[in-house]
Amino acid sequence: MAISTLTSALLGRLRFLATLMLGAYLLINLLLLALAPLTAGWSTWSITALAVPPMVLGMVYLVMPIARRQG
Repeated sequence: MAISTLTSALLGRLRFLATLMLGAYLLINLLLLALAPLTAGWSTWSITALAVPPMVLGMVYLVMPIARRQG
């Protein structure tokens, strides 16, 4: 493989990773912000249990497809 091909592949993977990380960060913070008024006083594990299903759906159907287009 040529150096330029390896560099291009590495940059594509790094862009994919960066997009996934940013998307996951934004999504979990938006979910927790939306749940905050409903879950005041709840334990951390119960808030997390409530946030996980929409987080998974958001990652699978929103963040990952966007990252694939960017990468």
